[in-house]
Amino acid sequence: MHKKLKEVIICSVLAVIIGLMLGFLSGLFGRALSAIEGFRDDHYIWLLPFLGLAGVLILYMYKHISPNSEQGLDLAIAYNMGEVGEHGKIENVGHAQKIGEYPNAYVLLRLLANAIMLLFGASTGKEGTVATCGAAVGDYVSRLFRSRQYARTLLIAGVSAAVSGLFQTPLGGTFFALEFSAAGLLYYQALIPALIASYTAYYFSTICAYHAFHHAIVLTWTPDTVQILFILLSAVIFGLVGRAFAIGLHSAKRIYKKKVKNRYLGILIFGTIIAALLIFIHAGRYSGTGGSLIGGLFADHSFNIYDFALKFIFTILCITIGFSGGEMLPIMSIGATLGATLSMLFGLPFELSVVIGCTAVYSSATNTLFAPIFIGIEMFGTDAALYIAAACIIAFAINGNHSVYNRQVHTTRSIYGILRHNE
Repeated sequence: MHKKLKEVIICSVLAVIIGLMLGFLSGLFGRALSAIEGFRDDHYIWLLPFLGLAGVLILYMYKHISPNSEQGLDLAIAYNMGEVGEHGKIENVGHAQKIGEYPNAYVLLRLLANAIMLLFGASTGKEGTVATCGAAVGDYVSRLFRSRQYARTLLIAGVSAAVSGLFQTPLGGTFFALEFSAAGLLYYQALIPALIASYTAYYFSTICAYHAFHHAIVLTWTPDTVQILFILLSAVIFGLVGRAFAIGLHSAKRIYKKKVKNRYLGILIFGTIIAALLIFIHAGRYSGTGGSLIGGLFADHSFNIYDFALKFIFTILCITIGFSGGEMLPIMSIGATLGATLSMLFGLPFELSVVIGCTAVYSSATNTLFAPIFIGIEMFGTDAALYIAAACIIAFAINGNHSVYNRQVHTTRSIYGILRHNE
């Protein structure tokens, strides 16, 4: 008991430092990427043609500066759940006994690469970069303060702070950090430090004058039995689409790796082809994180019934060939636009259908449950809380333990498994 209390106290103090660092990092990076995406949207015709060359530059930076830095959240999962050598090489995936150090150039390279790929129009996210930088910051802090025995807890605190600062969803950030490594298990020993880091980062990201997207919907709608059934059917569809995204992404990566031996040539050729398609199909509408798609849905209900399908395809293609900024926001935009389409087909309230689609597809694709529920409630308000929770539970159940994260540990899904204290 004394040992556990000591760990909680030490990690909680260090979590404040982690939260402060990542609050400023997330806030400043969030503002920078908003400016970059706005600039790209205004000048897409001059920027998108160079997407292939931008990909070559990114691969070159990783290879010649820090090869291990190319790995995103899968590296964080390996550090969290596995054994990693002192040079960052993953040696075994099991419960951590020896945790290595993140590459020194990791944070800078990840942020720079993400900015470049979004500037030139890759259909990828930003949260994966920030979350895995959070893991690296947690690792750095454990080294700086000679607290390597608490590295796993501090890594989780770093991820929670990063996601919280970027989306300004402290509870969602906390539970994402607890869930993303192992589906069905929550490492409750890290809960208090993760919460402290998350709320600290949330506060300091606002100091940077950064404001993440939030839109509280107001429901004055009383559903009848048929509409409830349509909501449940929508949740099933969202779960299937999220599952299809995870399976499709892994299949595409496997085929690409098998067929394309020269990564430089591959990203140059395919990046240029993808850029041409992005330009000619709705003038760059499907470039970037997909945040503008979500914003447009709430601003003026603007969407095309096929938006979700095209964003789905472009995101898988871009991530497959090497643009690894993150999947979360693109997945949420896929779910949101799919929700808009289903609202038209099923006669459901537009904003409600968009919200449950946004969260449920994310839940299914990432194989997480609590994080999307809390993120949805924090982003879209409490009026939709019941519908968000129900849709995420159904989508999570339909997922079948598929995930966009290769190294996510899969466990038996039971109440015991979810609530147990994982040592």
